[in-house]
Amino acid sequence: MKRTLLLSLLVCVVCFVKAQDYPLEWSRYTGGRYLYDVQTAYNSRGMSEYEFKNYLAETARATLSRTLEVRVQDAARMDRSSIDGNSSISYSAVTQFSTDVTLKYVYTKTYYNGHTGEGAAIAYLDKEAACVAYKNEIDLIINRVSNTLATARSYINTGFKSRAEDELNGVLPYFVKTDDAFFALTFFESGVDINSLRSQCNKLQREVKQMLADLQHSSVIYLSCSADLLGTPYHTLGNEVKGVLSKQGCSFTNDRSRADWVITIKAEARTHSHSTYGATTTYFAYVDAAIIIDKAITSQRIYQDEVTIKGGHTRDYTAAARDAYQKISKRIGDAIATNIEL
Repeated sequence: MKRTLLLSLLVCVVCFVKAQDYPLEWSRYTGGRYLYDVQTAYNSRGMSEYEFKNYLAETARATLSRTLEVRVQDAARMDRSSIDGNSSISYSAVTQFSTDVTLKYVYTKTYYNGHTGEGAAIAYLDKEAACVAYKNEIDLIINRVSNTLATARSYINTGFKSRAEDELNGVLPYFVKTDDAFFALTFFESGVDINSLRSQCNKLQREVKQMLADLQHSSVIYLSCSADLLGTPYHTLGNEVKGVLSKQGCSFTNDRSRADWVITIKAEARTHSHSTYGATTTYFAYVDAAIIIDKAITSQRIYQDEVTIKGGHTRDYTAAARDAYQKISKRIGDAIATNIEL
């Protein structure tokens, strides 16, 4: 009885494969959501099950890849411009594109009947899953560029425009990477609003290029500043001078070779006197600052001078010297701005 049942089941399996060409559960991969290819054959050459299934899978994958390449070639001949005319969805390297898609998004399944030697393989590509992945690539690029623009603006506002330039140049290649993704979204007929996405990318690209163009017209300064506050280093002076100059369009770099101007500031505070009026004593101190401006490309010294300013405070001489430093930073910044080409 068991043997009869087994034979009946075997006959059913053979008839099932012949009728369907592949297992019934594979039917889900033959709908409109997928691109697919099915290969069926008998193992007439006595291959092992592994070899035969692998042979069918590779044949199905190669056939789907060739079909994909032909369809991509046809689609690439259509030059679909974006709504603002700044970009094109046409894609010339169709072979590379179809190969990349095959490697990333084509999967295979195999079936083998060891009793009959009949096997099947399907290679399939989920168009919706591929579209989600390509849409995510574009979204990541948009977010990265947006964050970079914010970082660059922060650098510009603090005077580090060379750093801003490095950040902006670093994201320019990402706009080229969106070409494949936009082509894929069009090719796979995604439901994504491609025109809106492309408009966002084009807008960001224009902002990056405009910011880079603006940076080309600013004076780049390498600033060396040392300041002494009655025996203690006063590091704030350099930042205060940068603040004055950045408001006038200057930028700063830590790389001397990238600078237009090399500016050296050496400042020192000294106590002066104090005066008492009633119960209040006021302390006075001076800050002397030597300023040197050299033109970087020629090493020509174009300015050398010293400025002195007096500060006062009721607490002590240190507070008086700090007051003088706060006053002198604008004097130094104005002197530099007057003598360089802004």
